[in-house]
Amino acid sequence: MHERDADGPPMVALLGRANVGKSTLFNRLLRNSRALVDDRPGATRDRIVAETEIERRKVLLVDTGGLDPEAEQGLPAAVRRQAERVMQDADVILLVTDARTGVLPLDREIANRLRRAEKRVIVVANKTDGVQLDAAVGEFYGLGFDTIVATSAEHRRGIADLEITIARMLPEKSGVVPHVDPNALRIAIIGRPNVGKSSLLNALVDGADALVADEPGTTRDTTDSWIKVGERDVVLIDTAGLRKQARRSDRLERGSAHMAFRALQRADVALLLIDAIEGVTDQDAKVARLALDTGRSVILGVNKCDEIDPSTRRPELAKQLDRKLGFVRDPEIVFFSALTGQGVKKLLPSAISVHDASQQSFTTHRINEWLEEAVARNAPPAMGKKPARFYYATQVSIRPTTILIFVSNPEYVPVNYRRYLESYLRTKMKLRSGPLRLRLRARSRAGDETPSEPGPKRGSSPRRR
Repeated sequence: MHERDADGPPMVALLGRANVGKSTLFNRLLRNSRALVDDRPGATRDRIVAETEIERRKVLLVDTGGLDPEAEQGLPAAVRRQAERVMQDADVILLVTDARTGVLPLDREIANRLRRAEKRVIVVANKTDGVQLDAAVGEFYGLGFDTIVATSAEHRRGIADLEITIARMLPEKSGVVPHVDPNALRIAIIGRPNVGKSSLLNALVDGADALVADEPGTTRDTTDSWIKVGERDVVLIDTAGLRKQARRSDRLERGSAHMAFRALQRADVALLLIDAIEGVTDQDAKVARLALDTGRSVILGVNKCDEIDPSTRRPELAKQLDRKLGFVRDPEIVFFSALTGQGVKKLLPSAISVHDASQQSFTTHRINEWLEEAVARNAPPAMGKKPARFYYATQVSIRPTTILIFVSNPEYVPVNYRRYLESYLRTKMKLRSGPLRLRLRARSRAGDETPSEPGPKRGSSPRRR
């Protein structure tokens, strides 16, 4: 989980009540749309962490949910506890306020807490469009801080002044996260709403980096947590629940689903959570298919196993997994309970093992040996005048593992025989839970020159076997 490190980047946190424009301001400082933005209170519920540069200095920028210091239970209390933890860790705090509404009692209460914490605070008078600037800014000096910056995050006004002010207040050396290997394994925790993604994240990092509440859809943004698994750097990406398309009429829900898709695109492995009580649903199958289509290996994690009878329910779940998720070949399945911790320690080692297996590169000679063995054991059926003839094969990419096979006529290779070849090669390559794609290319004469081995395509050099 996050640890303080004197050599790491300083933390700049955005705090304030709901609907004052924190997420819009966060995106302006980050220069992209990492956080969800909506014109209703409470759009951001999780803290969002991202590294950026402000005036040529690296900082860790943190966006938080709307803060209600008096909340004692439910989701508002969970947001408050999370924001207070950020408040303790931050080096510079941006107290974001709304210049159009002026200073409200909740602004004063938050300011009182910040003064007691003795933090470096910049009051950001946001939404200054159409207001008398001098009067608006002057009112916020009543919060008890010397530094006030007027901005309009929506229209990009005042952002440069704010960045200069932040840079001046940054400490010489301060930080919150250790150095993370840029090649760290990235695991996206995906699944339907309320299946236990944030609870699992908390169990894995043994802390409160993620927000947990007893209502569906608590996580709306993607949240990253860095941890060590042995000597391995691992980044856990908690995502919003993926709902059925018909139920995503709400713009914020559509934005959450889009960010979950983006999380998959930057992940190496997808950890798909399934509810042991509800069983495997059609939506689980769609999410798993989405992960495979993006070229990611999939770990199937069955959560809430503490609430079922393993002697009767587990065999039922095994049948459901085979029936609805059978397209996940040789699946890695882990039964666990995020609440009790049962089986949780098996998840990350399984993900690492599956990922490492998917990163292997195989020589053309080895692949052709396996192809010859497969054809010798089970010859292709005759279609048309004669059966298809296989010439040679080579690996052309790693994520996903893709094998290009040259054949006399691809149309003569039926779907079930392609599946047989895929299964045979998968076994030889020791791939589990990951996509293996076979591409058949026509070659008219056996005497054609064999092309040089193209080799797998990816940024880092994989292991050869």
